[in-house]
Amino acid sequence: MVLWRAQLPFAHQMRYNGPSCTKETCPDPVDSNRTPSPQLTTPVASYVLLDDAAAMTAYLTDLGRPAALAIDVEADSLYSYQEKACLVQLTTARGNAVLDPLTAPEGMAALAPLLADPAVLKVFHGADYDLRQLKKAFGYTVRHIADTTIAAQLCGRTAFGLAALLAVEFGLELAKEHQRDDWAKRPLNREQLCYAALDTAYLLPLWARLRAELEALGRLEWAEEEFTLLEQITPAPPREPTWMDVKGAYALDLHQRAIVQALVGVRDRTARAWDRPPFKVLGDRVLVGWALDPPRNRDEVLRTRGANVGILRRLAPEVLEAIRHASEKDLPHRPHSTGPHLGPLTAPQTARLIRLKTVRQAASERLGLAPGLLGTSETLERLARLSPRQAQQGMSELLKQWQRSVLAEELLAAW
Repeated sequence: MVLWRAQLPFAHQMRYNGPSCTKETCPDPVDSNRTPSPQLTTPVASYVLLDDAAAMTAYLTDLGRPAALAIDVEADSLYSYQEKACLVQLTTARGNAVLDPLTAPEGMAALAPLLADPAVLKVFHGADYDLRQLKKAFGYTVRHIADTTIAAQLCGRTAFGLAALLAVEFGLELAKEHQRDDWAKRPLNREQLCYAALDTAYLLPLWARLRAELEALGRLEWAEEEFTLLEQITPAPPREPTWMDVKGAYALDLHQRAIVQALVGVRDRTARAWDRPPFKVLGDRVLVGWALDPPRNRDEVLRTRGANVGILRRLAPEVLEAIRHASEKDLPHRPHSTGPHLGPLTAPQTARLIRLKTVRQAASERLGLAPGLLGTSETLERLARLSPRQAQQGMSELLKQWQRSVLAEELLAAW
């Protein structure tokens, strides 16, 4: 167990004394898009590095049942075929801790009771990704969640990234140089660990401010409904990649899609063997370019722009073979769709969709919220397919309760 305080230039010590929010520390809740002070400071975070199973277990046990904890995950999705959770950062009123599951995987079991305890609030920033990582890697159950990303969006913030929120709320400027680091490499240096610790160091006071703002706006119940839904998130089941994963492939004809499908197989097999992300083997533009203008020989493969020449040399025979034998019969049948196939909208349905979008846009402007928060375009299209008699039931199934409270009356009138 290592205790270290990062000392960064022109920085100040972070202190947090609990989740309380007072008039002095909370800004005016109606000013939801304040601009940051031009004088930003770089923060400092003290942290405990827990890279020993016994020390990790002792630390987590000693935490007892804190009122709240902030949590974040660093993974290596930019560097490996199967991404993995490399660090788990925690902040409580006791301080910041960085857990190393790669070095001390046995100690991670001690975190399970805390995450499953509904009496302990878990604060995330961008919970969706982290929850999937935590459940996939450790099988955790996570109860009682708050997400500062969702909270900021429901407050009407247009800049809701962590760096933007900390700049506005606390006048802090987060360092960016470690954003693309390989978190699976060991040892990690002090600057990397400080960077990781800062991802949770301010989440509890940030949530306190956003919570007060949501209360003042009458939207706290909206956020709580969203947070409850987060508990249901599960990791996506494994599946084989297809042409539908390739950006730009939908614009291709069937034979060209078949070429992309064959090339996706080459790329995925190579990425798996080399343990690197598929995009670091061959990019989507390369695959689509080959589908549009297939190379006929090794020299034409090697002249491909936007790809590593060394990789092209190694894969040229497989690429040419895949293109030569690409067949439309190998295209998977609607590989990503689980629902019924929906044809094009009829003329009355199209007119209805326009009216529903008009209602959503008016509510968006009235509330100062992004239109997509009130209901996605896909959701509105599904509603537009329903008859007036089906409208009430459709909204109950497709819209969240808070969305219905804002939109239902106007949507029904527009049917």
